[in-house]
Amino acid sequence: MFLENDEMKFAILYTLKVYNHPVALEKLARVLTWDDDVMSYFDLTILLSELIEDSFIRRLYYMNEECVKLSQRGADTADFFSERVPASIRQRIRETADKDNFDEKTNPNAVISDIIPVALNRYMAELKILDSGSSILELRMEVGQKSEAERARDILNSKSDEIYSYLCKVLDESE
Repeated sequence: MFLENDEMKFAILYTLKVYNHPVALEKLARVLTWDDDVMSYFDLTILLSELIEDSFIRRLYYMNEECVKLSQRGADTADFFSERVPASIRQRIRETADKDNFDEKTNPNAVISDIIPVALNRYMAELKILDSGSSILELRMEVGQKSEAERARDILNSKSDEIYSYLCKVLDESE
């Protein structure tokens, strides 16, 4: 079975919709490139770039890995076009997702950092710290250009323990 480019894109979107959380690029490759007749790693790489560029998918760092996640536009597209992905491939994707059985509860103490566009050429760096699956700290900083946001995101991610400890100390002292 050979898929057309659009069908491969829909398969990527469908996979991200089934997982419903950020998916590491390595895991996405494992799920979608099991058969070169369906999609090769090269196809996946090119199509991911196109989907990110067209704002169907967001790239972010999650649990210290580079991941991708559906944007709202991507989720809407996945809902509308999921039937364009052959049933056998949809079944394979669902079975693999079920085996992985991954959700936020698997790593309830995750640190999530991301870049959020806020306006044309304006970005925000975001940090979320989870405890038992619930957000206990969310910090957003508008920093300007994308390169500055990436740098701020990386700093927030690498210093998340220190940031959390400092804020707890300040709050404790104020009582």
